[in-house]
Amino acid sequence: MANSGLRRRPEFWPVVVLSAALVAVLGGWTAVTYLDRTRSDSACTQRTTLRIAAAPSVAAAAQEVGQQLAARDRCLDVTVEPRESADVLRGLAAVVPGGPSPTASATATPAPPPDAWLPESTLWLRRARDAGVFQVPETGVSVATTPVVLALDRRSATRLGWPGRRLDWAGLVAADRAPVPVVLPDPATSPLGFGALAGIRSLAGDQPAAVAATMRRLAPGTVGMSGEAPPAPAGPGTAEAAVVSSEYAVLRGGPEQVAVYPAEPLPGPDYPYAVLSSSRSQEGAAAFLRAMLAAEGAATVTRHGLRTPGGAAPAGVDDTGRIRAADYPPAPIPSAADAVALLNAWGGVHLSARLLAVLDVSGSMAAQVPGTRDTRLSATVKAAQGGVRLLLDTTEIGVWTFSTDLDGGRDYREVVPVGPVGPRRSDIVERLDRVRVKPNGATGLYDTTLAAYRDGTRNWTAGRINMVLVLTDGRDENPDGISRAALLKDLRALHDPRRPLPILFIGVGPDIDPAELKQIADVTGGRVALTPNPAGIRQIFFTALAEFSCLPPKCRR
Repeated sequence: MANSGLRRRPEFWPVVVLSAALVAVLGGWTAVTYLDRTRSDSACTQRTTLRIAAAPSVAAAAQEVGQQLAARDRCLDVTVEPRESADVLRGLAAVVPGGPSPTASATATPAPPPDAWLPESTLWLRRARDAGVFQVPETGVSVATTPVVLALDRRSATRLGWPGRRLDWAGLVAADRAPVPVVLPDPATSPLGFGALAGIRSLAGDQPAAVAATMRRLAPGTVGMSGEAPPAPAGPGTAEAAVVSSEYAVLRGGPEQVAVYPAEPLPGPDYPYAVLSSSRSQEGAAAFLRAMLAAEGAATVTRHGLRTPGGAAPAGVDDTGRIRAADYPPAPIPSAADAVALLNAWGGVHLSARLLAVLDVSGSMAAQVPGTRDTRLSATVKAAQGGVRLLLDTTEIGVWTFSTDLDGGRDYREVVPVGPVGPRRSDIVERLDRVRVKPNGATGLYDTTLAAYRDGTRNWTAGRINMVLVLTDGRDENPDGISRAALLKDLRALHDPRRPLPILFIGVGPDIDPAELKQIADVTGGRVALTPNPAGIRQIFFTALAEFSCLPPKCRR
């Protein structure tokens, strides 16, 4: 969880109420007066623009509703931008006070946040709050839903007895010898994967041993995802598999896909509409929500393959039985504490990591490694690339480089944003290839370490080994940066034993001050490893992963 002193700031608590209260507001005079006034005005004296960032699966419906609203209201322009929820969160976190993003240049003006956010799941709103993005409310108003299902290729479903026999999760997920392998989107980052964990717990009757056994069977089929769309089930000519997916994805996948529903609905995409406290179009945001929840808006939602908030079926479902035509009321999202406990149980059987790797590119990294043709940096990059090739697909990794004044007045720069390795593995390796030494650059170790640790605490992910990895060949050399005492003080304030985030320092070469690094690492429950040759980095890293693999509540550092 984020620092509780931050999460409960009094100045932010009205934001939490805002989205939940919007439905009531819509029934009052504010929105009605706004719409009636603009309809009766012969001319519009001031136009208002409402900007909404929407998950791709709901964006088309939201765009159509926005067009309908703008047609009735001459003074309101509605812009709906399809954006992956992870990208929206990254952009919002980039402007959190006290933690500027390394992706923004020192002189560039950050893009303004949207007025409203429509992610696919309430889980994204919680992650935003945990990241210190307090202009996002804790809850939103659901404007659509889609059930969590297993997607099967029609050929596989027919072989298993469909449509004459109703297929179920008990036979495909919980069985000791499932007839087809199950592909599971990473539950730590995918709302669909998280919903599947809730289904596993239900199938196992909340028996911890049975839950863990089912999780272990599914762990090898876990896949990292760079967006909300799940993988497609295997088709003709490929290995059969059932994929944890959504009803929407099955519908969009065409007639060759069949949805297998759990016995009871699972917590899945609930599409919460959340108005940011920074919005300058509160009336327009309220009008849009009213339009989404109205009969015309609900019809638009179902026409685009989603269900209503109450679970009414998508429009035009055929009678083949591959999609249920009956109402399917959604299950509520578990509490934050329950969700973290479930993800930590998953992490206990599927060890994956969220890793921010920070590479020293100061001038001394151009020194030759004795007995080789490599420089310290080129050998370090080779070791990092080898490690990336060995990481699980579901591991999340990001890469920064640092020296002094590397990005304007900042000592560090983002090279690879944090995200799953699987779909980006070759791209990460290529980006590492482009890392270069900053000639005559000094070592801005303290400022960079603090910035990286802040980023890790804001984006701490349950069910993972969260770690900051700093690879350096020297000691802090930035006279204009923070002092060691200030760094240690700030790290102690950020460290939360309930959310372990160790710093692993890997020191390369003879100029390291081990005592300096150890003092910093100890504050976070981390450690220091020294190697005269960067070739030893990979072994050090994987040894440390095993050492830090104990997750809360069993282990607290």
